[in-house]
Amino acid sequence: MIKLLILLLFTCVAIFVGPLLADTQGFVHIVFGERIIETSVNTAVVLYILSILILFVVYLLLKKITNIPSRIRQSFKTRAFNKKLSVQDEAFIDFSQGQFEQSLGLLKHASTLKKMSEKSLLVAAQSAFSLELYDFTRKALDEAQSRGRQAKLAADILRAKLNLDIGNAKVALEYLDGLKGAVKNKYVYKLFLDCYLANKDYKKICENTKEMLKYGALTKEQARGYYIAKLEKDVKEADSEGALEQIYSVLSREDKRNSKIMGAIIYKFLKFGNMQKVQNLTLDLLKEEKDPVFIESISNWDVAVPEVLILLKKYASKNVLSSQVDLPLLKAIGNLEFRAGLAPDALDDYKKALAIEPSPDVYIRIGTILTNLKKVDEAAEYFRKANAMYFENKALTIIK
Repeated sequence: MIKLLILLLFTCVAIFVGPLLADTQGFVHIVFGERIIETSVNTAVVLYILSILILFVVYLLLKKITNIPSRIRQSFKTRAFNKKLSVQDEAFIDFSQGQFEQSLGLLKHASTLKKMSEKSLLVAAQSAFSLELYDFTRKALDEAQSRGRQAKLAADILRAKLNLDIGNAKVALEYLDGLKGAVKNKYVYKLFLDCYLANKDYKKICENTKEMLKYGALTKEQARGYYIAKLEKDVKEADSEGALEQIYSVLSREDKRNSKIMGAIIYKFLKFGNMQKVQNLTLDLLKEEKDPVFIESISNWDVAVPEVLILLKKYASKNVLSSQVDLPLLKAIGNLEFRAGLAPDALDDYKKALAIEPSPDVYIRIGTILTNLKKVDEAAEYFRKANAMYFENKALTIIK
C-alpha cells in the first residue's frame, strides 16, 4: 500500500510539474466510441487519483464483508470452547461431591477421550473406576500417558492409588517405584506409606522415614510407632542368638533403657537359653529403672534366674518396710520361686498378690502350685475361681 501511494505521488508530481515547466498547458483526449472528451492534464490526473481512491475504498469494503463469516465462525468456536469449559468445570464439581456417574456423563458429552484435557482424563478415569467401568478407566489412563512425561507421571500415580484401593498393594508399589523419585510430595509418600502398611513392611517405612517426615506423610510419633513395630517383628522372627545379638547391638542408648523393648529382647534371649545374657541385661535394667511393666514381664519367664530373684526380693523387702506392696513385683518373685522349685514360697507370694488384686492368671498360678503340692481339691477351687473370673470379665467387656 505504501509503495502504491509513493508511485501515485511521483506520477502526480511529474504530471503537474511537467506542464508548469512547459510553455503551454497540455490537454488529454479521451475517446469513447464516436465520442471524444477533451480535458486538461491536471483534471485528468485528479480524476485518475479519485478513481484509484474509490477503487481502494471499494476493495476495503468488500474485504470487510467477506471477513464477516470468518468472524462469526470464530465467535461460534469461542462460544463452544467456553461452553466446553463450563461443562468440564461442572463435571469436576460433581466428581468432588461423589457424583461419579454424572461427572463421567458430562465429560463424555463434552468431548471424546482423544480431545479431553489431561485433567479431564484423570477425573474421567477415577469416575469410571468408582462405577466399576475398568475398561474405560484403562483407556482414559492410556490416553493420558500418551500426552507427555508429566501426564504419564500423573497417570502412574493414579494407577497406584486405584490398585491400592482394591487391595493390590504389590502392583501399586510397582507403579510408585517406577516414578524413580521424579515426584516427591506428601500425597506420593502417603501412598508409599499405605502400601508398606498393607504389606506390613515396617522395614521399608523405617528406611524412608526421613523423606516421609520431610514431606509430612507421617508424624514423629507415628514414625516411632512404626519403628517399634519393626523392632518387635524383628525380635519375633530372630531365629538365632546371633540374629538377636545383631538387633540388640544397633539399638540406641535410649532404646537399651526402654523396659518394653528390652523386656521382649531379654525374653527372646531366655528362649535361646543364654542365661548369662538374660541375667546381665535384667540386672542392668533393674538398677536403672524399676518399671512395673518390665517387672511383670518376668512373671512370664519359664526359667528361674537366681541373681534376678535375689534382687527382686531385696526390692520386695524394702517395699514391706515402707508399707508398700508392689503387685507386679510379687508376681515376678512368685514365678521365679516356682521355677526354682520353691513352691511354698511362691504360693505365699502369689497369695499376697491375690489379696491386692484378684486376677485369673494369679488364680491359675496358685492352682498349678497346689497341684504340684498334691493339694488337688484346693487347686480345683482356685481353677474354678479363675474360670469364673475370666468369663465374668469377658461378659463385662461385652456389656461395656
